[in-house]
Amino acid sequence: MVSSILKIAARLALLGGILFLVVLAVEARDAPPGETFATGGIDLRIDSEAFYNGAPVPTSTWSLKNLTPGSDRFFNFNDVKPGDSGQTLVSMHVKKSSAYLCLDFKNLTESDNGINEPESGADANGGAAGELGEGLEFFSWVDDGDNVFEVGERPLFGTSTQAATDVLDETTYPIGDTRNGGAHGVNSTRYVGIVWCAGELSVNLATAGISCSGGTLGNEAQTDSLGVDVSIRAVPSKQNPKFVCAGGGHRPPHGDDDDDHDGDDDPPITFPKFPKFPRFPNFPGFPNFPGFPGF
Repeated sequence: MVSSILKIAARLALLGGILFLVVLAVEARDAPPGETFATGGIDLRIDSEAFYNGAPVPTSTWSLKNLTPGSDRFFNFNDVKPGDSGQTLVSMHVKKSSAYLCLDFKNLTESDNGINEPESGADANGGAAGELGEGLEFFSWVDDGDNVFEVGERPLFGTSTQAATDVLDETTYPIGDTRNGGAHGVNSTRYVGIVWCAGELSVNLATAGISCSGGTLGNEAQTDSLGVDVSIRAVPSKQNPKFVCAGGGHRPPHGDDDDDHDGDDDPPITFPKFPKFPRFPNFPGFPNFPGFPGF
């Protein structure tokens, strides 16, 4: 059983040119009432550094602290237009006990929210759904702390497809688990960089080049909204030596039956050898008896 899973939940929402990611709640399993960010030996603290079109965003930048649900926002940008882009570096600090870290996105929702004059030319009925989710693109990676994507740094999502409807819809990404990056050590720091583009986001892994073009995001996305729940999970590593983030669940230790399809390399099962028993002695052959007489 997983003990003390710490989850920092947030809400990413976009509404007619407004983009914000706000922390909504903190969930800690097996935590006593009133205890939020410190539970079961895990003390997870977050800081953030945000930029919008290259300029710092003070309202989304803060030093290491415990986040305030409903107040702290990773993204908080008004009047987002085609071609706009933003970047945020989130750092995670685990105290007291090493932990695996997972990034989860759930409950993606979209709404057209009526129609205005520019939108009516591209979407006359105002009923098409998904323009904003398809037109807003994301890329994320495990960063070394300088907030610059570099060759060799591990992407989390957005390499082959970047649309929010693809990468933020019921998805889980391992910041560090048994198969990717390992556990987050005590008093160490793990960084995640996130880039978004209102339009077409291009990422070149060979050169680490990133660019944004607004040509693909048209007026049909005006007044539209998109929301998704975001959370960072911290799971104690000592109690869960085989934990993987995939699927958003816990993989308890198990043998090499391979019926869980979790893709990890299970060690082979070894059974104790039975002792050798002494051979039975050879008994002399039975004598030949005369045949029974015929009837």
